[in-house]
Amino acid sequence: MCLKQQYGKWLRLKEEVDLRLARGTDFQRMKELILFLGQEQTYLELRQKEGRMMMLDCFLGIWLEEKRILQQPGIAEDIFYQVGSLSALAHKYRQILYCALRIENKVPESYVKQAITWLLEQRISGVAIGKIVILETKEKEDNLLHIAQALKKEGATGNALLLLAYANRSFPGRERLILEEADCRIQIQHWEKAYELLKAIENPTAEIRDILAILRQVIKNG
Repeated sequence: MCLKQQYGKWLRLKEEVDLRLARGTDFQRMKELILFLGQEQTYLELRQKEGRMMMLDCFLGIWLEEKRILQQPGIAEDIFYQVGSLSALAHKYRQILYCALRIENKVPESYVKQAITWLLEQRISGVAIGKIVILETKEKEDNLLHIAQALKKEGATGNALLLLAYANRSFPGRERLILEEADCRIQIQHWEKAYELLKAIENPTAEIRDILAILRQVIKNG
């Protein structure tokens, strides 16, 4: 196939996706978009090599994960919140990535805080942050921890927990991530889950053993 034909197919696919996103991103429409793309050969060919189609594929994976786990009260928005085109999708993807890169490149903390504020304003879930940080950055664990701590500092402990839970599923056994998730669990009184996390740490310090003893007592009395 010549380059002109390939471009024509990409353009038609882009126009169709833009049209569907502009109509809305409620659950039914997103299901229809996923079904459409699953039968669209051009998309199946491009989702591993063309920028916007790669980002779309990533967002669809995030959306499916969000719908699987984000059933808690108060969490209504998903990754397609305020996304009405592929251009808007690409902008959101890059903004999430830039937040992590600011941390990775050790820019002044005021710039990191600015990026965290944007994440909160755009209702970006910890699932979305985690997936893009892991896909796109080098210092994955450091970046995940820093963002989670920044979210906690801004009062978004629930979202920090989503990020850390995603991180721990992706990197099982990393003590720093386990400790940070356990701290979130304790803050929101998920005593048993915090206990399970800390109990899984090999060679726990005296401080961790003390926390485990306290948690055992809390669980017993609860």
